[in-house]
Amino acid sequence: MKQTRHLFVIFNIITFSLMPAMGIAGSTEEIWQKLADGGLVVLMRHASSNDGKVTSAPLVRDPSCQQERNLTAKGKKDAALIGKMFADKRVPVGEVLASPYCRTTDTAKIAFGRSTAADYLTVLEVLSAEQADRATEQLSRRIGSYAGRKNLVLVTHGPNIEAVSFDPVAQGAFVVFRPMGKDTFEAIGIINIVN
Repeated sequence: MKQTRHLFVIFNIITFSLMPAMGIAGSTEEIWQKLADGGLVVLMRHASSNDGKVTSAPLVRDPSCQQERNLTAKGKKDAALIGKMFADKRVPVGEVLASPYCRTTDTAKIAFGRSTAADYLTVLEVLSAEQADRATEQLSRRIGSYAGRKNLVLVTHGPNIEAVSFDPVAQGAFVVFRPMGKDTFEAIGIINIVN
C-alpha cells in the first residue's frame, strides 16, 4: 500500500511539475468565468481561525466546538464574503462537503448555507500515515471523477490541499480543479479574496 501511494505521489509530482504555475494558469476573472460555467471542483481551506491560545490544540476535534479551534469574527466575515462572491459571480454550487471539524463546517455553512461531513477531508496530521494516504487518494479520486454540471465544493485544511496541489494556500483561499476522470485533474488556479 505504501509503495503504491509513493508511486501515486511521484506521478502527481511529475504531472504537476509539467503544468504551468497555478498563478499563471489564468487571471482571477478567467477563473471566475470558468466557475460560472460549472463542472469544476473547488478545494477550499477554511476561513481564519483562532490561534489555539483560547482553545485547545489545533488538531483537537470536539463536536461541541468548545475545545476545537474555531473561526474568528474575521473568519466568519470572510466566509460570508466568499459566499457573496460566489453569488455575485453567479457561480452554480452543487454539493458542499467539509471536514468534520467545526472551523471547516462553519466556513461551508456560512459561505454556502449547507455542509455535509466527509471524513476523507479530516486534517491529515491526526491520521496515521496509512490513513492519510488513503484520505489523499480518496480526495484525488473525488476531484478527478467529478462529473456534475454545477461546481463541487470541498472545504478542508491546508495540509490536505497541499497533498494534492503541492501549493500552500491561505485561510479562506481555494484551488479550482478541472476533473479529467478517475484520479486525474488539472489545476486551473488559486483564488484568494480575503486578506
